[in-house]
Amino acid sequence: MIDHQLLSRFLKGEVTDAEREQVLQWLENQPEDWLDRFMDEHWNDAAPAMEEPARSEKIAQIAYRATLEERIPRRSFIRKALRVAAMFTGLLVMSAAVYYLLSQRSTAVVANVQVKVPFNETQRVVLPDHSSITLNAGSTLTYPERFAGSTREITLEGEAFFDVTPDPSRPFIIHAGGLNTTVLGTTFNVMAYKLAQQFTITVLTGKVAVMDTLSRKEVTLLPKQRVSFNTTTAEMTTSVVERPEQSIAWSEGKLIFEDTPLAEVVERLSFRYGVNIVLVNKQLANCRFNGEFEHESLEDILKIITTLTQTKIKREGTTIALSGNGC
Repeated sequence: MIDHQLLSRFLKGEVTDAEREQVLQWLENQPEDWLDRFMDEHWNDAAPAMEEPARSEKIAQIAYRATLEERIPRRSFIRKALRVAAMFTGLLVMSAAVYYLLSQRSTAVVANVQVKVPFNETQRVVLPDHSSITLNAGSTLTYPERFAGSTREITLEGEAFFDVTPDPSRPFIIHAGGLNTTVLGTTFNVMAYKLAQQFTITVLTGKVAVMDTLSRKEVTLLPKQRVSFNTTTAEMTTSVVERPEQSIAWSEGKLIFEDTPLAEVVERLSFRYGVNIVLVNKQLANCRFNGEFEHESLEDILKIITTLTQTKIKREGTTIALSGNGC
């Protein structure tokens, strides 16, 4: 077998007379399918990363051109074959180069941006695609400096209100606590704090698909619908929300509770103020609470809760224990 580097130099006109004669003699003794076999043997050397479909297609194209030359004299065929080979060499190098550049571009590391919101604060973030995200207290958002590829993907720990810029060609995907929420363009709220007993996604406008990444179970939500995911049992339940805007009242600094279980009330207060509020008596969990707060301190809110639920509080560092007989 001829040295392919010699053949490459021959095609470029960079050989001596002796080397040229060596190549021509080799070509004279080659069967009609030599070009196919040459490509077979040296394709991987030239373009090791190229996928098999591209390789097969290129071989078929060159082989077809070579068979067209069976009706012309042998020497003419050699000259034509060399021109085809030269063409092939250029295409191969160019294809490999383009493939390499594209693969490098698509696999280039894109730096991530991480936003952490302090307790008792909220923060608005505008993403590279102009989607807007309002983060609740104690939340962490991670997103790329630019969205590359066919999707727009971010990671959330905590709670956020999303106003996603429509782009049908690139779905927007939120990874939050084992749930993937996929949208094209809509407004919705995601609550997925790390220690929450349940995660919730509430839709205000548009349509979203929520999937449990372990069970692969998926539900589709429309406006005024909510899915709740129990972090202990991995059970997903959907419900209708008459006033979905209440789910984002926190983005305006408000806390609104309407016939809300006390367990959920203390959980939300814990996330907002960065404390750990526990119910000593489990029977307190289902006590219902109504209230609306905006600028009140945690101490003021706790005073109201203890008065209405006939409970007492005990502090130990950042842990606050509520005790009582239940409702």
